Amino acid sequence: MRKGKWLVLACLTAVLSTGCGQEEEVDRSVVLQEEVVDETIYEQTPVTRGTVQQALVISCDYSQTLEMDLYFAVDQVIITDVYVERGDIVKKGQLLASVDVESLEKQIREREHELARASLKLQQLTESLNFDLEQADILFSYTHMTEDDRDNLKEQKENIEKSYRSSLEDTADSVEMLSIRLESAREYLRNGNLYSPIDGVINYIKEDMEGSTTDREEKVASVYDADSCLFVSDNQEAVSHIDFEQEYTIVCGLGKNQKEYTVVPVNPEKWGERIYFRLLEEEYDPNVIKSGKITFITDQAEHVLCVDKEAIHTSGDRYYVYLLDEEGIRRMRFVETGLWGVDLVEIREGLEEGEYVIK
Repeated sequence: MRKGKWLVLACLTAVLSTGCGQEEEVDRSVVLQEEVVDETIYEQTPVTRGTVQQALVISCDYSQTLEMDLYFAVDQVIITDVYVERGDIVKKGQLLASVDVESLEKQIREREHELARASLKLQQLTESLNFDLEQADILFSYTHMTEDDRDNLKEQKENIEKSYRSSLEDTADSVEMLSIRLESAREYLRNGNLYSPIDGVINYIKEDMEGSTTDREEKVASVYDADSCLFVSDNQEAVSHIDFEQEYTIVCGLGKNQKEYTVVPVNPEKWGERIYFRLLEEEYDPNVIKSGKITFITDQAEHVLCVDKEAIHTSGDRYYVYLLDEEGIRRMRFVETGLWGVDLVEIREGLEEGEYVIK
């Protein structure tokens, strides 16, 4: 900023006469001109009463200690349905995606029908065999059986069993084969359905999965246990200031991406070289929460005289501030400080409430 001052300048104008013997006349006139002088502008901050808080800031890294990758157990089958999205909360056993279930279920129904028919045929053959054997016994029961009769009955029963043997064996083999095929189809159907193995949160889902073809080697989803998603710090200094009944704010990300989340201390039985905090929010940006900072209030002084920390200067073991006097000239004044906080410093002597100091 410029400040103008008026200077009086005497302008002497020499008027020379032409001709001999005439004296030189001097014309004296006054001219006012503004002089430009530099003046420094200071940013000032008031001396007020307030709460000074001393803080400890610790850095934490985010870790998911229980995360499971999921794969389809069948190959080259069209994935027809996807039931979840990234960030969804799921329960153990919940269906996440499935292949062409309709064709598989149709195949299972057909094999169930074939198995039922074969089983019924086997049952009927068995019942028919038993009936014929009983009839043979009844036929010989009306007369006193001689040794020859017994031999004849035995031979007749053997012939009956022989007549059924081939059909019974073929039908029994068919039942066993159809049972194996049916269980295989059911297993295939189970493998064609993707279930969540744990209670948790969907952390990854394959893009454009619906309509694609299964591949046993390709990860299609991942789910993590929310209780195992922890912020971890190795700052032991914070331990004495942590209250397990309190929630804390963690600041994650930088600049425009900076966000605040809520965490609580957990797993005290595991605290040693590391301390743990669990994220409470169910929705979050996984790219932002990779690390964060938690601030703990370690000490505070309430309703004390204080100024902005940026106004305090030091000289050896003494502290001082700058003030402007009535003429706008900067003056130094020594002060006695108390608690140094995050933004404010307690002033015990040297300043009065309502004064302004240079920041």
